[in-house]
Amino acid sequence: MRMKIHSSAFLILSTTCLLLLLSFSIPTHSEVITLTSDTFSDKIKEKDTVWFVKFCVPWCKHCKNLGSLWDDMGKAMENADEIEIGEVDCVGTDKDVCSKVDIHSYPTFKIFYDGEEVARYQGRRRDVEALKAFVLDEAEKAAAKVQLDSHEEL
Repeated sequence: MRMKIHSSAFLILSTTCLLLLLSFSIPTHSEVITLTSDTFSDKIKEKDTVWFVKFCVPWCKHCKNLGSLWDDMGKAMENADEIEIGEVDCVGTDKDVCSKVDIHSYPTFKIFYDGEEVARYQGRRRDVEALKAFVLDEAEKAAAKVQLDSHEEL
């Protein structure tokens, strides 16, 4: 009986440890997509897709102060159709992306639609609710403009 209790306790303990280790080694699902020099242009040109992109550098205290905001934003928008959340590290090989889209301060948040920049977030509030309201409003405006433009072509 004593052996059976020890083996059951060992099994429970080892299973718990295994699950704990797995939780640290498996990244949490985040809907933030890292954009690079190789992917940026193609991604923001995706038809009928709004891209809300954060441009940052690792040494910027304002970027560091964002903490998990951008990951939280990605999670908040994961069920939004046709809206993608991206980020660009403006250091090293991806520096040219930031130069190309006129980034001079950090963090900068921009919205792109069908390959074009359509808005830049200039609000004071940096929380998920404010950013979500901004991107949803701008996505609606961008889609309406494209629809209006297509009707004018007819």
